[in-house]
Amino acid sequence: MSVTAETGLMTFLNPTAEPLKVLVVESSVYLPVLRQMMPEAEIFSVVADEDVCQLPEYQGLEVNWTVCNYLEEKLPLEEDYFDYLISERCLELAGNPQDIASGLGKYLKDTGYFLTSFQNIRYWKVLKRLMGGNYIHVVSRLFTKADFTRLLAASFYKDVEYAPKKHYAPEGFVESLTRAGFENFDDDLEVEIWMAKAAKSTPEILALKQFYTPEVRRELVTYLRRIEYGIDLKDNVQALRDLMQQQGIFSAYLADFIQQTVFFYERFLQNIISELDAEGASDMADGLMKDMAERAIYRSQYDCVMELSARLQRELPAGLRPKNISDSVPYIDSAGHDHGPAELPELREDMQLVRDALNLEGLPPERRIAFISCVNNEDWYSECQLYIKNLYIPKGMGAELIAIRGASSMTSGYNAGMRQSDAKYKVYVHQDCFITYKYFIPELLKLFENEKIGIVGTIGSRKLPATGIWWDGMRVYGRILHACEAESIVDSEVEQVDFGYIDVEAVDGLMMATQYDVPWREDLFTGWHFYDVSQCKELQRRGFITVVPHQRDFWCIHCPKEKPLDPSYKVYNKIFLKEYGAELDPEI
Repeated sequence: MSVTAETGLMTFLNPTAEPLKVLVVESSVYLPVLRQMMPEAEIFSVVADEDVCQLPEYQGLEVNWTVCNYLEEKLPLEEDYFDYLISERCLELAGNPQDIASGLGKYLKDTGYFLTSFQNIRYWKVLKRLMGGNYIHVVSRLFTKADFTRLLAASFYKDVEYAPKKHYAPEGFVESLTRAGFENFDDDLEVEIWMAKAAKSTPEILALKQFYTPEVRRELVTYLRRIEYGIDLKDNVQALRDLMQQQGIFSAYLADFIQQTVFFYERFLQNIISELDAEGASDMADGLMKDMAERAIYRSQYDCVMELSARLQRELPAGLRPKNISDSVPYIDSAGHDHGPAELPELREDMQLVRDALNLEGLPPERRIAFISCVNNEDWYSECQLYIKNLYIPKGMGAELIAIRGASSMTSGYNAGMRQSDAKYKVYVHQDCFITYKYFIPELLKLFENEKIGIVGTIGSRKLPATGIWWDGMRVYGRILHACEAESIVDSEVEQVDFGYIDVEAVDGLMMATQYDVPWREDLFTGWHFYDVSQCKELQRRGFITVVPHQRDFWCIHCPKEKPLDPSYKVYNKIFLKEYGAELDPEI
């Protein structure tokens, strides 16, 4: 096998007889060496010029050819199919490189890798030309390594490995650049090309994905999450044990999975250990605590297991210490427990579960709350309902769950839901958003005692920027847990609201609670974007404010699938700015 300067990305690969699936985009020079390195691989090649397919050097390689311009057309290939996608410098000519990078990623398995490269804008020859007043890349993009890493992260790649192609400068030239103020970190002033290997998953999550099917992993995290939040503990702990037995899920894997998917560590362990004890499964409880102590990443995790072990009068093996302990980085605050009853004393003895209050008969509108969702996935919505039904609600109040199926847009669906209920309080929630904070309703009602508050959300922008895109704002407040894949949970906390609430101009639409019925602008927003920011502006036009509250605990877990922004997003962005742009006062 001969790896040349033209096939440098092969340095990221090893010869294998595995039947891998490999996609090569506009990098046909890789095909001969790739076939030699991977004789059993299923190889696909995408080219814009059909004549390339007929070149003699590519004959007999058993390549599946597709003639297509990847910069302008969607590839007619199966998504989530390939183990590797190889494409030299494929983002340099892209009008929107993030769209191309994320779009190509759709063809990779969630355990797959994207191998690409880019010319380094900090390369000494580029700088020398600039010093002479020349820049020859008017139709292509050059990146720094840091810029490219941010681009890949925004395109849903989780882990990036780099390798340089160097071309050394004449003696003394790099020194002259450093004296002029150019830092030479990673020696990148002499790197002409950076080669990159980007993974769809972090190494820890990749290890979890290599065992069991996606369906089993999704079922596993569903039970773990319910146990973490104390939902029907007896049933869900038993369901977890049944799943482990049926699928052969071993204890060490369970501990690793918990490490990545459970956020409130102590709460989870307290719930599952106490229930296992109650069911006479103390051996499983002891084994789980031992495995969790061995895997503790932070001191707080280890101390949590030790404290719980002592509380339950158990001892872990002497000298057992966790790996990679960091005393300086806490995982959770000790105040991560439910503090609702203590801080809402007037409601402590006057609450019930929503599932016991799904009866509106005889109740006036001000004693009703409706949860409205647009639904196209019954499994997600079923789980969404389960969390709602386990929220606390003041006695004497009623709740209803309204599902709108077949809506043509979010605005039309929410308008239909609004018309179906005369409840004063309405919560518009995505089907893949789980309201986990059990005292959500009492705290919401306390906020709405202020009649100026029109909308409550969990995360939003103090001031909308000129783009109208809330997350581009200079000050974003709130907190939310994101679980974009079954094997992870991510704390998306930005600036925290210290107490009470803070006025914002707009909030994200994953969960929006209102106390006034104002029509959603289905005349303008006929799709699935900008409905949320528009509604905040509509309430603002009527003199009401939008707020993000202080959250003692995360109120929601959002489980969206990572995907590129739909092209229609930009269309509705323009519609929003045409309607509301004159009302924006962006921070500078």
